[in-house]
Amino acid sequence: MIRWNILGDYSGDISGLLPYLLSLRGIKEGDEFLNIPSIKYYYDKFPTDFKKSLKDAKELILESISKNIPIVIYGDYDSDGVNATAIIYSTLKEELGYSTIRYFIPNRFTHGYGLSKKAIDEILVNYKDEKVLFITVDTGITGTEVVSYIKDLGHKIVLTDHHQKPDNVPVPDVLVWNDEIVGAMVSWFLSKALGSKSNTSISLGAIATVTDLFPMIGVNRSIVKTGLEILNTNSPLGIKNLLQVSGKTGEVTTYDLGWVIGPRLNAAGRLEGADLALELLLEKDQDKSLSLAKKLNDINVSRQDKTVEMYALSTVDEKNLPNILLVANEKYHDGIIGLVASKFAQKYYRPSIVISLEDGFGKGSVRSVAGVNIIEILRKFEDLFVDIGGHPMAAGFTIKRENIPLLEEELEKVEISPELLIPELKIDTVIPIELVTLDLLVEIDKLKPFGLGNEQPIFVSRNLGVADISKTGKENNHLILKLTNGKNTYKAIWFNFRDSVDISLGTHVDIAYSLNKNEYNGRTYIDLVVKDLIISHS
Repeated sequence: MIRWNILGDYSGDISGLLPYLLSLRGIKEGDEFLNIPSIKYYYDKFPTDFKKSLKDAKELILESISKNIPIVIYGDYDSDGVNATAIIYSTLKEELGYSTIRYFIPNRFTHGYGLSKKAIDEILVNYKDEKVLFITVDTGITGTEVVSYIKDLGHKIVLTDHHQKPDNVPVPDVLVWNDEIVGAMVSWFLSKALGSKSNTSISLGAIATVTDLFPMIGVNRSIVKTGLEILNTNSPLGIKNLLQVSGKTGEVTTYDLGWVIGPRLNAAGRLEGADLALELLLEKDQDKSLSLAKKLNDINVSRQDKTVEMYALSTVDEKNLPNILLVANEKYHDGIIGLVASKFAQKYYRPSIVISLEDGFGKGSVRSVAGVNIIEILRKFEDLFVDIGGHPMAAGFTIKRENIPLLEEELEKVEISPELLIPELKIDTVIPIELVTLDLLVEIDKLKPFGLGNEQPIFVSRNLGVADISKTGKENNHLILKLTNGKNTYKAIWFNFRDSVDISLGTHVDIAYSLNKNEYNGRTYIDLVVKDLIISHS
């Protein structure tokens, strides 16, 4: 069962639909939204403190270069962290020609998340009595103790990050922080302050913006638009090869950033180490780059297989689902548990906790659903955890194995409104099916780039007759429909359709759908991509 949340009902002509959609979405500055300003336009509006910090960081970095002080770029193992590292490393080594530099990406299994003393000590083994300038990217804002440790050892640190500030903010030599953008874009602005002339690095910032789930509004909308233009005209070699080995052809869209490029960049850090992804972004030789892209693609296939295997390990009583689902297993892989938690949350539409067990401890990854603040719930039982962190929609923790049954008992007592555990399909508006033409597609395309906070419009059209029906796909799990309003016929495809809906020839249905351009033999067609379907009652 899916609950339809329909925001509007439109019966006018195509010319008025776009303003109507903007008003439904609460977008008051329609001209700015449709005619996306430049990144510089938004930069000029950034806080003065951020701009000053870029200047201060630039001066410290250039001073260090003039004194030949070793520089270490300390990144992170997800897509944002890897892209951020590539941007600033390329700027310093390739554009400024500084060779006394290295990068370090922590290993999630060896070093854990963020700045750690263990990682710093491991790095400093290579420098003996030398002083080092550390530059963190996409990390460090919660590493108060480690920052102090670095400075107590006589080293300097430029901390760049975008994550939420803790109560006790670190005191590096320079703090470059901006929570309106992803870590890779903080790096990008720093690279520009340092004089970078690269016209392709913004594409890495666009990838990071989408994979880090930043809303497609304001400056981030401008970033992704600009990045997509680069990816479709002058893509960085590594990304070009990654798209090639994935089988992607045609226009690169935000979907490809989030579902084709992102998973492959993230896969290495989940299963092994993220250095492979960073090497791909830095490599300039075509043959080596293609080889790295193939390796990443293979790792992603392995990641997909492991996700399926781990998902299959869990038995869930679907007739007696708890409000918060919890599963634990010794065979779960630490790097995959977040993906499995996402699959459970999507399938059962409730907060889901997946715990990997090892050496008397459990590592948990949590995914929630809209309206259920999972970190707030878990913090009520904070004494059960060794450590915990996260935000309303996702969290992670470490827990002693003997405390897991206690946690499960507490979670069983948590009350959640039943309405929040029913998936909701947010629909822009009802429209007459007659509006679905190529002209409508042109209007809708003006809203691009789509993404979180600016989703592709979903419409409802009612009382359409089913003129033809067939199944496709390896498991016959996709439905192809020909629908008619009595005058025209429309092709619709329903991926992974709900077989609980009884559809037959002559049935009249209401469909919720988005639009997809389909080009074939030089002609352009429109497919209705069905999101849900119900039997008409009128």
